[in-house]
This record gives sequence, structure tokens and C-alpha cells, in this order.
Amino acid sequence: MKKDLWKRTLRLLDLPEDMDATVPRITVVGREQMLVENLSGIRRCSEGEVLLLTGCGVLAVSGEKLLVKELGESRALIVGRLLRWAYGE
Repeated sequence: MKKDLWKRTLRLLDLPEDMDATVPRITVVGREQMLVENLSGIRRCSEGEVLLLTGCGVLAVSGEKLLVKELGESRALIVGRLLRWAYGE
């Protein structure tokens, strides 16, 4: 309920969606770095796959030699050879 109210308020005030702290912001630099902000946790981490918990569902990042290089309260920096990423449930 609060989430819907917040989204409607953002639309009403014509503010960008990235003002919503529940929406992940993903920045990819080349093929070897991905910064994910506004995440709520990590479900699994291996050399071939990282599963991140976000407000939009589970973000699955696949690649080679993946490493969560930095992990903060609501952000993670993943390095390695990024091959694909997608949302799942």
C-alpha cells in the first residue's frame, strides 16, 4: 500500500523513477563491472552467478570469474566477465 502511494506521488510530482529507493539502479561499465544500488541483499554468489535481491525481484547476473568486490548497505559492485543479467522471481 505504501509502495503504491509513493509511486503515485512520484508520478504526480513528475519525479524520475530512480528517486524511489525500492527501484534498483544498475550501472554497467564495459563488460567487466556492474554497480547495483538500492538492493536489499544477496541470495547467492559464485564464480559463475550472482543473485541479488531487489525491489523488482531477483536480479541474476551470469558470467565468468565473478566477484562481489564491494558490498555496502544497499549496493554491490560486481566485477568479472559479465555475460548476461535478467530478472527472475
